[in-house]
Amino acid sequence: MFNSNLVNMTVMKKRNLIYLPLLCSMLFAACKKDFLDRKLDTNYTEKEVFASYGTMRDFAYGIYTYLPQGFERFGGAMLDAATDDGLHAGANTTIQQLTNGGWGPFSNPDNQWGNLYIGIRKANLFLEKSADYKEIIKRDLVTPEGITAYKRDSTDMSRLRAESRFLRAYFYFELIKRYGGVPLIVKTLSAEDDLKLKRNTFEECTAFIANEIEAVIGDLAPTWSGIDNSNKIGRGTKGAALALKSRALLYAASPLHNTSNDSEKWSRAAKAAHAVIELNRYSLQSNYRDLFRLMQSNEFIFERRYTASNSFERTTYPVGFEGAIGGINPSQGLVDAYETTKGRAIADDSDYDPQNPYVNRDPRLQMTLIVNNSDYKGRKVELWSAGLDGPGKPRASKTGYYLKKYSDEGLNLLQNRTSSHAWVYFRYAEILLNYAEAMNEAFGPDVAPAGFSKTASQALNDVRKRGSVNMPAVTGVSREEFRLRVRNERRVELAFEEHRFWDVRRWKIGTETLGKPVLGIAITRLSNNSFLYNSAIPVENRVFNEKMYLYPIPRTEIDKSVGVIIQNTGW
Repeated sequence: MFNSNLVNMTVMKKRNLIYLPLLCSMLFAACKKDFLDRKLDTNYTEKEVFASYGTMRDFAYGIYTYLPQGFERFGGAMLDAATDDGLHAGANTTIQQLTNGGWGPFSNPDNQWGNLYIGIRKANLFLEKSADYKEIIKRDLVTPEGITAYKRDSTDMSRLRAESRFLRAYFYFELIKRYGGVPLIVKTLSAEDDLKLKRNTFEECTAFIANEIEAVIGDLAPTWSGIDNSNKIGRGTKGAALALKSRALLYAASPLHNTSNDSEKWSRAAKAAHAVIELNRYSLQSNYRDLFRLMQSNEFIFERRYTASNSFERTTYPVGFEGAIGGINPSQGLVDAYETTKGRAIADDSDYDPQNPYVNRDPRLQMTLIVNNSDYKGRKVELWSAGLDGPGKPRASKTGYYLKKYSDEGLNLLQNRTSSHAWVYFRYAEILLNYAEAMNEAFGPDVAPAGFSKTASQALNDVRKRGSVNMPAVTGVSREEFRLRVRNERRVELAFEEHRFWDVRRWKIGTETLGKPVLGIAITRLSNNSFLYNSAIPVENRVFNEKMYLYPIPRTEIDKSVGVIIQNTGW
């Protein structure tokens, strides 16, 4: 996403406005103050905002702030704490509404309906009011300096308009992955418009997203890296738009939305991922552990930079460290998903020793999680009963694991040291896995028809052979076996990146994943300083049923539409 140090341009009209009842929460003056590092005077009229390059640019920058945030957006919890990959150690936290059945049309901790439609309206308004930008930004066209400035600003405004359409498409994807089909609104609405808008179908919304991306590809910047204005890093690019198309078409091809298993949908998803690969702009970062501490990488396609803080470290450091408060706990189920170094599931490797469970495992396991007796911040982590970081301590891990991914291990919390973090919306490894999944479903694991440069197996193995990972290649498996392997690869490679929550829904495997208790491990230190491990301990019960594959439409929106908007089944 956009660099959060940028201005969030928020404008207030001096006259009252009447809005679509469906979107009445979309107040034009709504200000996301969490995102603001500095403020602009909001006493602008609409005419004044769209009267110069500078104010139009800042308004366009503000549209970025409506993308959902990552990290601790659920009262200190991550969305993965509502999956079989983890939980949050706190009691009665917001995220637990999504896991105990305590959510619905009246209360949903991840209700993004209003926020995303505000973003859509801002994008619509910007596109309408900046249409004549070439005339608006004319000034000194006599001097060489004036001509240069005009050309520069004109090019930037063209790109901002393309970025606004990309962001609008992204907002719609964020809506449809939650709610299914939603009303497609592509202009600002007034009291004279028909304000009772029905939901478009999921297929119509997906087609809109794909078409919008194709329409703006030529106007988006190939990259912002190396541009003299560093604030531009994080803006939408051609790669970001194509990555969005890849994800949107993959979701559309998946069992939740492709009930007939139409292979052409899988083929289109494969082509969309291949378009990103063909750019030859992105590559896998060699060191998987370091990747999530970087602010910029050739693997990143679209990311959001956050100002320096230590709140994430406080919720991820083991609780025996001063200043740690506990929070995010990876599950035993996730740990068990990491293969042995032979490339086998732990149940299929006779050399796997459950009393030495972290030996000879996929290196990503200990690059992602903190395990018992591992070195962290200058000492051994004590996750056994009565250990410094184990059961009995306030907010200690319930599962026997802490999260390492993203955390800056070097912070001194007592001194309130801080560190910068980047939340990555798209990275190249996901694209390779999107491609592998779609190619397998369309053509099988080892077939690459004309127009495709890789087989599904080759793309999957590209991810597995990352320099710091170097897991054995997956070869000679059936389509069905490959499907399981690529799903597991997504689970471990993309852990705690907000994929698992949506993947198990689009695959329609919620009952066997989200509907079962989260598992942990109990650890006892023996007199000889060895350990006894007892895994598969249920630590938190979960509730999942069929209706939860899609979110409920907020009841307030149903009521405002006077029943025109139809609620999702079961809610």
